[in-house]
Order: sequence, then C-alpha cells, then structure tokens
Amino acid sequence: MPALLSFAWTRRAAVAALAALATAALAASAPYPERPVKFIVPYAAGSGVDVAMRPVADAMARELGQAMIVDNRPSAGGIVGTQALVSSANDGYTVGYGNLVTLSINPAFFSKLSYVPEKDLVPVGLISSNAYVLIVRKDLPVRSLQELVAYGREHPGKLSVGTPGIGSAGHLTGELLKTETGLTMVQVPYKTGTQAVADMVNGQLDVTIENISAVLPFVQQGRVKAIAVTSAKRAAVLPEVPTVAESGVPGFEVVAWGALMAPAGTSRKTVDRLNTALRAALADPAVVRANAALSIEALPSSPEELSALMQREKPRWAEAVRRAGVKGD
Repeated sequence: MPALLSFAWTRRAAVAALAALATAALAASAPYPERPVKFIVPYAAGSGVDVAMRPVADAMARELGQAMIVDNRPSAGGIVGTQALVSSANDGYTVGYGNLVTLSINPAFFSKLSYVPEKDLVPVGLISSNAYVLIVRKDLPVRSLQELVAYGREHPGKLSVGTPGIGSAGHLTGELLKTETGLTMVQVPYKTGTQAVADMVNGQLDVTIENISAVLPFVQQGRVKAIAVTSAKRAAVLPEVPTVAESGVPGFEVVAWGALMAPAGTSRKTVDRLNTALRAALADPAVVRANAALSIEALPSSPEELSALMQREKPRWAEAVRRAGVKGD
C-alpha cells in the first residue's frame, strides 16, 4: 500500500505540474492585452492635455480591443502622475503621458526629482506637437519680433512679460528668446497662462508666450496680437504669423511635444504592440478632428525616435534652467 500510495501521489503531482505548465504556456501565448489598460495623465481632468488625450485613449482602446481607462493624477507640475507611472507594474497594463515638462524640464528644474526619465521609463512613441506663440497686447506699437526687440531697447525696463509659472515651458522659452535676442523685459509671475492672457486683454501686460491652442481664440478675435510662433515651420492655424527663426533667430525651435511612456522593464513586444496601436489611433478620424480643433499636430514615431528626442532636449533645457537661475527646490 505505501508503494501504491506513493505512486498515486507522484502521478497526481506530475499531472498537477503538467497542468500548471499548460496554464503558464497558455498565458504566455495569450494575445496582449487581455484586460483594460490604465492610462495615467499627470494633469487634471478637463485640462488641455486631458481633453487632447481622451480621444487618443478611446482610439487606442478600439485598436487594442480593450478599454483604456484615463487616470488623472495632477499636481506638482506632472511629478505626482509621473511618479505613479514609474511605480506601476511593468506588465503593459499601465502606461502614461509624458511631455516636454515632465521628461525634459523637470529633471533640470528639480534637483531632487523622484524619477529619472531615461532610467525609470520606457519610450513608446510620440503623440503630438504643439507650438508656442509670442503674443503682445493689441495696442503695443509692434508688429514683429524685430520691432519688439527694438521697442524694448528704446524703452528699457518698460516691457512686462507674463510668466505662466516659474520653470514652466513658457517661462523657459522666454528665457531662451531673451538670450538669443538681447530682449529685456520685466517678469510678472502668474499661476497660469490663462491669467496672464486675461491681463493682456485688459491692457495690464505687454507680452507672454503661450501654447497656440490656449490663445488662438484671442488672436482670431483681435484681442491680442501674435507676432511669432516657436515651431520650425509656420502653424497651419496661423499661416500669416512668421516663426521666430524667420524673425531673425536662425535655428530657434520650441514645441510642446507629448508622448506615451511605460514603466521601465516593460517588454519590447508589449511596447511594439502599444506603438502600433498609438500610430493607428493618431490616424483615427475622431482623433484627427479633435487635434484640428485644438491646433495640435499628430507626431507618430518609433520608440527610438522618441528616445533620441528626449536625449536632445535634456541638455538644452538644463542650460535654459541654468541661464534663468531658477530651481524648483
């Protein structure tokens, strides 16, 4: 009997082991994804980024065959949401939005940042690009960047520039522009770009730099004047407005790019599946319409192209922060 019991136990153990191997094999061969994917957006619900990303998430869900659930984690310039992404499992079921601020500016602006983008995150692909625009109050007697520089020289200490948050992309773009042109302006800090534009409309502020999508209605209504865009080519929604490069600063280019990222260690197979879904989403008619309404340019890329962009941007913004003499901590 002991021998028979031992044989029976061994047989059951072998069957159980084979069943476990079969289950593991099936799981390994199951197509990704098998359940909903969380999409962390490190900005508030209803914000410009959130509004732009929801159609992308919906289109990716259709391509993946699983829901993509937007999880808003705002606060601290995108740090809270980015840290949540970094801390997530690298199984492909949590991805997140990264951009110029969270991936390039914050590492330079905060000396004790809780994450290192190139070590803690994996690039999936670029999503979008949006230029900034240099705007002035409608009754300021300038019509171009050259005239603004000349006006600043003729009226030293008189020009005011609205800064939408110290260390923001708008603030540091202004610092780059001042360095390249010699333009001097008195800095007026604001909590948001919206507040700065409101003061400009009311004649209480001379200059600011903001995302095109945020100020386009004010420009179209003639409530402010757009004198230059920061992209390498003119913006389709403002074709008559020259670029900064065309305005006497060769090579100048700043765009507010956004991207899809995943936690470090996410497999290449999963990254490639997500990249394929993202590319399809950016061509989806619903996303194309939403981007057009928001003045956003779709910017599909490979993971390698996104990684290269991050590497190019890192030293540039570190230098901008150094020149501005500011730190977030």
